[in-house]
Amino acid sequence: MGFKADTSFLHFLSMGAVGVRQTMTQLRKAGFLPIELERYCASNKIWATKVKRLRLPDVMCARTGLRFEIRAKSTLAIKMSDAVHNPDRRWDVGLRDDDIAAFISMVEIDGKPTAAEEAVFFQIKDLRDSVDTSKLGPPKSASEGAERDRTWPACVPKRDGTVLSVDQTKIIAQMRGNEDQFRKQTFTLNGKHPYVKAQDEFKKNVSIIAGSPSKLADLSEFRERVYDPLASLHHENAVDRYAAAKTLPFREELRTAAVPALEALLAAEEEPRVALEVAGSAAKLGSASGEDRIVEILANPTLPYLPMEAVFILTELKSPFAKQQLVALATNDQLHGDERRQAAVWGLGKAGIKAYDEIVQLISSNDENVAMHAIVAFGEDTPEPVLRGLVQNVIDGETRRAAAASEALRLIASEAAIRLLADAALGGSIWALATLGRISPQRVKPVTDGSILEEKLAPMLLLSEGANWLASEDRVLDIAFLSKQNLY
Repeated sequence: MGFKADTSFLHFLSMGAVGVRQTMTQLRKAGFLPIELERYCASNKIWATKVKRLRLPDVMCARTGLRFEIRAKSTLAIKMSDAVHNPDRRWDVGLRDDDIAAFISMVEIDGKPTAAEEAVFFQIKDLRDSVDTSKLGPPKSASEGAERDRTWPACVPKRDGTVLSVDQTKIIAQMRGNEDQFRKQTFTLNGKHPYVKAQDEFKKNVSIIAGSPSKLADLSEFRERVYDPLASLHHENAVDRYAAAKTLPFREELRTAAVPALEALLAAEEEPRVALEVAGSAAKLGSASGEDRIVEILANPTLPYLPMEAVFILTELKSPFAKQQLVALATNDQLHGDERRQAAVWGLGKAGIKAYDEIVQLISSNDENVAMHAIVAFGEDTPEPVLRGLVQNVIDGETRRAAAASEALRLIASEAAIRLLADAALGGSIWALATLGRISPQRVKPVTDGSILEEKLAPMLLLSEGANWLASEDRVLDIAFLSKQNLY
């Protein structure tokens, strides 16, 4: 996995994931049933294994069949990545005319990417029809065929306001400023199409009030569309079969017919990636044939990256079968250094099945990547019996295991974990005391104030994150980076 991945890559990945999640929330409120079509589009977990997937939009409505490509932007724009010399990486590859591109604005709040409440939507056909008005930016890298940003002209207000009037050449708006100050502003269209009318209100860096595409997408036009995934299982297009298979577990009214239909396709499907997804959906609906195919792909893959995708599917299934398979992978010492094992550990934790009792044994694995995944995989919802086991490792584990348990408990930082650590510290455990000293004072003090631990912890808490500005994750990384610049 990419522990040493560039932090800017993680930042942009996080922006995209947050943007997808917020857009899905907006779609649910609008009456749609959005699901991830592109696996992991709503996650910022970085894996080194390159999984070659079908070219898919990010999100699909399981009820209407509408597909969405979602782009999160720190500066809102109608912008898509394009690789003009690579047909497989063009901006609209795999997108149909009635698919939707969603653009959502992002800001940083307390160092975290935060999405606007609303995305702006365009039909792909309208972007295609106006592509001649778009412009390509510089290459993102120096390599041949590198991706570039393709941007359509648009008007994005920098302040909130209300539209006063619209004609063929301009939009006149009343802008709101600081302390309820108002002023008029004219937006010259220069061939752009207005998306607003008089009395419409708009939000700064959230709304697009005009652009070269002819119109915004009206999602209400698609809300009553009825999608038949059973029929689409037989489509000649692999992406359509994939999308249909992935949709069926979310359509309660089709469950009776779904299992035999999926099993029939599984027996005939020749596209390996589609076959795996069909197996996953069948397994989700309780099909033994689906489970058997997943086991077969894990043991004898036809493509080298399919087992990793199978592990991701097991993480989503959250079934006894999935738990059994993930435990077998996570504890398989023959997979030392194999990212499939790390992904299995991750899937047993807070990102998937939450079988925390199964990963306690792995926190001090001699495979360091496995150990670190296990440590981070615990969630704040870790149950008390598992917490007691971790605290016991802090108390009487050998140094490597005590350190791992300490770090896991620091990250969990639940009220129950802090209470158990406080009891251990009162019993004389130095490791428990040191662990408490590395947890945010805001979490520790309600448990320890008034006890004899308060005085013992005071010096350590001064150095903890939340109390010391240099203890924040970003500042720790900055200082470590600067300190390595030591040849002077």
